[in-house]
Amino acid sequence: MTGWSFDPVGGWWLVMAAALALAPLLAIGPSQRKQSFGRRATLAALRLLTLVLLLLAMLRPALETRTTRKLPGTLIVLPDLSRSMTVADATGNKPRYAAMREALDDSAAEFADLAQAWDVRAYGFGRDTEPLKFAEGKFDLPDEPTGQQTAIGAAIEDILAREAAQRVVAVILLSDGAQRAFAPRDMPPQTAVRQLAGDGIPLYTLAFGQPSLGEQNDLRLSDMLASDAVFAETPTTVEGVVTAAGYKNQEVKVQLLWENADGEQEAVDAQTIRIEPGKTRYPVRLTYTPKAPGEYKVTLQVESPAGELITSNNQQSTFVTVLKGGVKILYLAGAGRIGGLPGIDPRFVRSALAANPDFHLVYRVINYAPSEVDLRDELRDEKYDVILLGDVDVNGLSARSWSEMAKMVERGAGLAMLGGFHSFGPGGFANSPLQDVLPIEMSRTERQSFGDDHRKDVHVPGPIKMLPIPINKTELHPILRMKEGTLAANMAIWEALPALDGANKLDRVDKKSIASVIAEGDDSARSPLLIVTPYGDGRSAALAVDTTWLWQMQGFGDVHRRFWRQLVLWLAKKDETAGEQVWVRLDQRRFQQGSRVDFKLGAEDTEGGALEGADFAVQVEKPDGTSEAVRVTRSGSIATGSFSATEKPGDYRIVVSARDKGETVGTAAARFSVSDQDVELDQPAAEPMLLASLARETAEAGGAGLAPEELPDLLEKLKERADEFEEEIVETVTLWDSWPTLLTFVGLLSTEWFLRKRWGLV
Repeated sequence: MTGWSFDPVGGWWLVMAAALALAPLLAIGPSQRKQSFGRRATLAALRLLTLVLLLLAMLRPALETRTTRKLPGTLIVLPDLSRSMTVADATGNKPRYAAMREALDDSAAEFADLAQAWDVRAYGFGRDTEPLKFAEGKFDLPDEPTGQQTAIGAAIEDILAREAAQRVVAVILLSDGAQRAFAPRDMPPQTAVRQLAGDGIPLYTLAFGQPSLGEQNDLRLSDMLASDAVFAETPTTVEGVVTAAGYKNQEVKVQLLWENADGEQEAVDAQTIRIEPGKTRYPVRLTYTPKAPGEYKVTLQVESPAGELITSNNQQSTFVTVLKGGVKILYLAGAGRIGGLPGIDPRFVRSALAANPDFHLVYRVINYAPSEVDLRDELRDEKYDVILLGDVDVNGLSARSWSEMAKMVERGAGLAMLGGFHSFGPGGFANSPLQDVLPIEMSRTERQSFGDDHRKDVHVPGPIKMLPIPINKTELHPILRMKEGTLAANMAIWEALPALDGANKLDRVDKKSIASVIAEGDDSARSPLLIVTPYGDGRSAALAVDTTWLWQMQGFGDVHRRFWRQLVLWLAKKDETAGEQVWVRLDQRRFQQGSRVDFKLGAEDTEGGALEGADFAVQVEKPDGTSEAVRVTRSGSIATGSFSATEKPGDYRIVVSARDKGETVGTAAARFSVSDQDVELDQPAAEPMLLASLARETAEAGGAGLAPEELPDLLEKLKERADEFEEEIVETVTLWDSWPTLLTFVGLLSTEWFLRKRWGLV
């Protein structure tokens, strides 16, 4: 349909006012006695045409052509291809997978009809999500489901990413609803479905299988928790949860097994639990004090009572690195005023550090009454591994004390200056003995004396969030790594932390050339918040904030404690790679069969600098005694590799050797364990309630939980909705702003002017 549209400048009233104001101009013309009627008429006509053209331009006319077309839509079908679909508890005691295939086959005609209006795409999912062929209403499904995990949330996230450029009109999920997935594929399905709901995409779920297979006698050990790195001669705690089903009024023993020097595991601690009626979960906590540094296999195991059919889930294992010695820390906290007390943050930092039995903390308040305290005797003889300076002004200690502190770092200690009104330049550390130790340059002009108003030019106002800066876009610095798993999972933790109340202003330009900014603020300037650097044989850090207690107060106590622990370990050079010329690191040590194992590796020279030109040879030793070479990819100073041949349960060992310029640099090794637990079949009960709740999340868009036999009716309803997805296309051609209009307007004015001049009227 074609028609005219107008968009008057300033509205219709303004155009009418302009017409009335310009109309008198038509009456103004040459005298009748001087010019003939023909000449007067010509000039009046030219002026009339000019005014009409001007008024038309003010109306801004446009020629509109409107057409309607159907929008191309995409229907996503997600069949579950995990091994739990082999359980024979669907209608008629059929395997769930067979019942699902039958439901799809029975709806082939409806799918074929719907494919004429929409683009039908299918993705099978287990651990990973793979596209399936679809033609003439039928899906090309594998003969048997072989997925080792059921990653419902990750599957929905995958299809949203792959179909981001398409108009997804609906998602049909066919599954038993038993979410069984591990990092990095363990996204909760509720999180992914909320994105569907936000985009107005309905989710239709079809459940297969029974929610209960009857009570079966079983003891399961899960949720094993052990530190990746601990210290020799320091008690280490290993935790877990025993889940009991079918057993009552019975005692069972849980043991902690620790690998000895001969490579054999021996019991080092035990705990007896009594299974009571009505209670199924029993947390356990066992302790051992390792004697010698090294890498050890640690197993938490619950004994198997008589009559238990499944015993593969009675234990979990991991690997723990035992480091030499503990860490001795001197924490100096400055008062906010002369003779006063420190702020809030030191109390929370002390509590976080005290939670680590391998840390030995000495805490002192510097209140400047008296000033310039001499701590040289306390600092000598390598008494401390790490020094923390919390808002301490340079006048708090004597110049010789600061010099002794700088020498300690040069000999191998670690030092961190924390944020505060009297830290860094405002605290007078420009040209002090710590000027060379700290990773930033400071100026005397930044000095802030006690009693003065706080200077805004040397501080960053809050609220401000602290966000890590990924190294080579692949991983976080060891100080900032909050959990095993992916970069995205770690970044999500930091993004969820509450904002802090301001920071010291640390300039990127003024940092030392060998220093690295590893965390920044979320402000527009991306202010550096954590800068680290080596100095001599030691390490130093500049942390610009002093309100991390807000993390603890707002429910992120675990993150708060882990951050301070990892900062201290890095400063003490007791992090996972310190002191090793060749290193290999895994984000986790326990995997399921068939999982992909990702790892990182690198090499350093004798001074601790990265060898970016080193060549690596990597072998993975398997439980059956065979080995397999693995190729790695370089990205700056870090190399990455992956290994997928993990079908056999047992212990695997990654062996790395490095060469640089033809010379051997060294070797490194790390072990990981592949469980013989079958997460798909150990707990095979279906979860139709989960599927129904996911569908309800998208109820406003039309989503619903359905029985398999309702699939044909659903497809018919979707076919009826195909007409709803239309859009009106409006093609507009504007006439008032084209060059012919401009030329006509100029031509009319010019012609009138030319004639008036020729006839002697100007």
